[in-house]
Amino acid sequence: MRALSHLGLLLRERLAGPGVRFGATLALLVLAGWSVAQGPPAQPQSLSRFTPSGPLLVVESRNFAALVRDWNTSDEKRLWLEGDNYQVFSRSKLFLRLGDAHKEFAAAAGFPADMPLVESVAGAESIVALYDIGNLEFLYVTRLPNARSFESLLWQTRANFEPRNAAGQAYYVKTDPESARLVAFAATDDYLLLATREDLLAGALALLAGQQGAASVESEGWYRDAVGAARVTGDPRLVLDMEALARSPHFRSYWIQQNISELRQYRAAVCDIVRTSGEIREERVFLRREDAVVETPAAEGMAAVAQLARLVEDGAGLYRIWARPAVEQALAVLESKVLAPQAGAGPPSVSAPQVVMTGGVVGSEGALETLIDQPPPPQSAGIIDPAALRAILEAQGVDGMLEVQSSRKTDAVFVENEAAVVLLAGREWEQETSTLGALRSAVAGLWTTAQLGAQWTPQTSAAGAYWKLDGLTPLFAASQGRYLVIANAAQPLENILTRLAAPASGDGAAFLAGFRHERERENYMALMRRLDYLQANRFGEQAERQPAFFSDNVASLSRALGRAESLTVRSDDQGRAVSQVVTYHLRP
Repeated sequence: MRALSHLGLLLRERLAGPGVRFGATLALLVLAGWSVAQGPPAQPQSLSRFTPSGPLLVVESRNFAALVRDWNTSDEKRLWLEGDNYQVFSRSKLFLRLGDAHKEFAAAAGFPADMPLVESVAGAESIVALYDIGNLEFLYVTRLPNARSFESLLWQTRANFEPRNAAGQAYYVKTDPESARLVAFAATDDYLLLATREDLLAGALALLAGQQGAASVESEGWYRDAVGAARVTGDPRLVLDMEALARSPHFRSYWIQQNISELRQYRAAVCDIVRTSGEIREERVFLRREDAVVETPAAEGMAAVAQLARLVEDGAGLYRIWARPAVEQALAVLESKVLAPQAGAGPPSVSAPQVVMTGGVVGSEGALETLIDQPPPPQSAGIIDPAALRAILEAQGVDGMLEVQSSRKTDAVFVENEAAVVLLAGREWEQETSTLGALRSAVAGLWTTAQLGAQWTPQTSAAGAYWKLDGLTPLFAASQGRYLVIANAAQPLENILTRLAAPASGDGAAFLAGFRHERERENYMALMRRLDYLQANRFGEQAERQPAFFSDNVASLSRALGRAESLTVRSDDQGRAVSQVVTYHLRP
């Protein structure tokens, strides 16, 4: 079955390389929490000047109390907590580790670190700096009137803490003897400070007092350069020391994308969230390391993206457009989407292998005719052979590539995925016969023996002429000028041919992508419920069965984020900096 899980693609596939995927969790939480738009606030001075140097990442907000309030009152929070996605997360190793840290903090502070505590210490301008992922060492500074600070549970229980002094300011420290977890806080000059390391709190107080020699995060090049490269000032803002994060074993273990090798080319990044009444926008900038190999897209590739963008129909479920893709990348997309679509490799197992005892029996009577003194004959069936197609693509040159696909219900049971790939070459596709022959030879080992029964037949339609390959699985192709269109169904190919006459809109980019969540959600759920049916049936009536990943887990996350109609992605590569804009379009 060649069906596409579009929501799975949103969460798992690369929409635009490592940068787009980075910060996805933050974006989803922001999307869930922001239910109303607010007017542009005043531009306060950043609290980073009071943050000691050395953090791995910094999160800043101009109105943290408003973000907390929006999240707590949102339907997204309620739906997420009620859904299977949260149930699965609550059983994960990461959740349990966070739960242990939560208990240690509560034991050290003498009260739980729950949402009422967060609400009581949430002020206007705020900053959280994370210094160690494994030990959850952080500093939190918020602008909060002293009157509110004195009403907080922290201040009310200060008698249980040990009073100390730094830079002429009093602060309070308490340590849990069993876990060695430390909690320190201070309230001064309408600022509330909370930390899990005493030196961080003392350093922040020294910076507040303006002491000479105290270094803030603003003195560090990665932070200064990332903030300087930001194109907007969002709320919240995430600033990351990418080199330090890549060295952290806990980040490498728990980062869901598992693409650390791709992230190593970056030294710093900044992500700003901007919200309006109809959308939430992530503005990202990634700064490359000085020794990183830089290959910026040529002008022809950027222009090709603009030309290909006009071919995407309004109702397409998913599209991706690349400038100057490598030939191997183009072949991989062709194979996975139209030539030989199949399920990709599953995630690596984290369980120990099982030992099966066979009683000493090796082999079976069915292997008596197997020769052990000769190598097995070569197997060609079921293998794609792209050699001829690769040679043509290398000769033509590929300035741009478009992948577009949509799901479609064929009846009450089945859901099909229709996909097309468009290659915009550096010159016209003059040898159409050679190209069709290369496509046929690429799939001959999958469908035929000696290419019997697989012949190209001409087709005509109102959109134009094209070719159909007869065989077990349909394949359609057409070429017009520099455009080569290859599809697994006639409709997406005809849609593209119809739009070839449309004028290009917008300027070029290194990468464009879009996903229509609202359009694809119901088809996705219908498909995955049927695919997961056999697995669910094995558990019978057991109420404690683990929710199926696609039809329960991911589907519940889709329902919680139901206000997101679609998203679009744009990436521009300036060499030493990569800028990206991810826009979530919301239902009113």
